[in-house]
Amino acid sequence: MYLKRFEHLYDIDRVRIPEPENVRLRLQRNEKPDAWPPAVYEAAFGSIPPPELQHYPDARPFYEKLSAFLDIPEERLVVTSSIDEPIRTLMTLCCDADDTFAVPWPGYAMYDVYSRILAIRQTRIVYEPDRFMPPEEFVSQIDPACRLVFLPNPNQLVENHFDIDQLSEIADHCRSRDILLAVDEAYHFLGATSAMPLIDRFDNVVVMRTYSKAFGGASLRLGYVAGSERAIKPLQSYRLAHESNALSLHVGCTFLDRFTDLIEPGVRGIRDGRDYLREACLEHGFKAWGEVSNNVLIDLGTADTMTRVVAALRERGIFVKSAFPAPVDHHIQVSCGPVEMMQDFFGNLADVWRSNR
Repeated sequence: MYLKRFEHLYDIDRVRIPEPENVRLRLQRNEKPDAWPPAVYEAAFGSIPPPELQHYPDARPFYEKLSAFLDIPEERLVVTSSIDEPIRTLMTLCCDADDTFAVPWPGYAMYDVYSRILAIRQTRIVYEPDRFMPPEEFVSQIDPACRLVFLPNPNQLVENHFDIDQLSEIADHCRSRDILLAVDEAYHFLGATSAMPLIDRFDNVVVMRTYSKAFGGASLRLGYVAGSERAIKPLQSYRLAHESNALSLHVGCTFLDRFTDLIEPGVRGIRDGRDYLREACLEHGFKAWGEVSNNVLIDLGTADTMTRVVAALRERGIFVKSAFPAPVDHHIQVSCGPVEMMQDFFGNLADVWRSNR
């Protein structure tokens, strides 16, 4: 019934992450943990024209606003379902059965999921929390059979990130080997250097972004890819009939129009809360990292201690991300919101730490 090369899909079980009950602080999903104020909902949804629901979506207004916002021509952009869609699309377009792709690890789980779905081998470039990996070491680990490199900048869980010169060095190495470099900028606006200037210099570079993090719109499933016309054209041709739904596109337009007064205050809140939590952890004696994304990685010393602390926090209705593979198997990751929320969290963390270390 199905092609033989996809028979392995019978052995892959996709898991939907259940929503926990009795949540007081939802800090486990790398999303905006605090509610948007009513003015944002009114601006986003109160202005939806009645025909939007029954008409097929028209993405042109979003392309026009996005092009103006980024100062990038529309023909060098393609709208996507967050970053997940271009990850899978690029694997499909770049890699044959004997090819590989490279990606930092530990990191975003969907890179591994799509690798298994498409039966494409991956090379894991292993990051360690205590050590920055320079670009020359990064490129030295790219497999000879590699056709595609995904570079989250910054990465998560381990927040390795590169400046523009280092990104250029990696892009140049990939160009010399005819490798596409896809820079994952899910955490753009939160402090990391953007690779966007490279798309004018390198035909082998694309930049992927999403509305899920700084824009606080994870449920929109809205994102985009930018690159040279040569790099973007196959993605435009391969897209679905409609890149997104009308409601997400409308909210996306509103957030671009109102970026300064609606989105930027939320971004400042995330950055301030992140910086507070990182410094509070360091002052308390924890090892902690988190400078250019929306989360803080905290070392609790041992896996047993981590398990006890996470369980104790859950009893208080506080959920954090945990149960990672080595070398971060004794760490927790905390999604950051405003300083007041992070003060609440850290007070509880310090309390349960004293009882469970």
